[in-house]
Amino acid sequence: MGLRALVGIEGADGTYLARHVQHDGCPTMVVPALSVLLHDLCDHNAETAVATLLHSDWSRLYALPATGPTGRLVGVPSEGREPQVGNIAETPAGDREWAYLFGAHRLHVYLGVLPERGPKRWRAWACWSVGELPSLTQLDLLDVQKAGYAVQWQASGYRQYMAAVRAAFREGAR
Repeated sequence: MGLRALVGIEGADGTYLARHVQHDGCPTMVVPALSVLLHDLCDHNAETAVATLLHSDWSRLYALPATGPTGRLVGVPSEGREPQVGNIAETPAGDREWAYLFGAHRLHVYLGVLPERGPKRWRAWACWSVGELPSLTQLDLLDVQKAGYAVQWQASGYRQYMAAVRAAFREGAR
């Protein structure tokens, strides 16, 4: 699994415009990259940062430490389709695990979670003001990431359990 993600912008009504990240789309990789992009490379200008993100799909998006107090963004763009448009409450997550959407001076993080039935749905998972992104530690992000994976495993297990229960009731009804 490539730990796929979306990165982009979210409107107040929940609609989003986003690009695909193919590999390493987990919070410990993507959030530091978005922080470096926004604060170091785009001089705190969210519009410029989002324009950079929406320029192409990404194979990987991550930050490498550099000498001095800031890192630099290392993005591996990939050929892609047009940016994806959807509504976070209505559009299924598909094969993506995470979504990182800038909106209203905040970075909203969503987790793709399987419900009991139907396609994977987005669940609001974390939210930070763009100003606090540089102060987030890897431990902070790892806590968010580990808790997200625990919820995904639990939801997947519950879905399998309920499918087995339904199958057993169908067998018992014969």
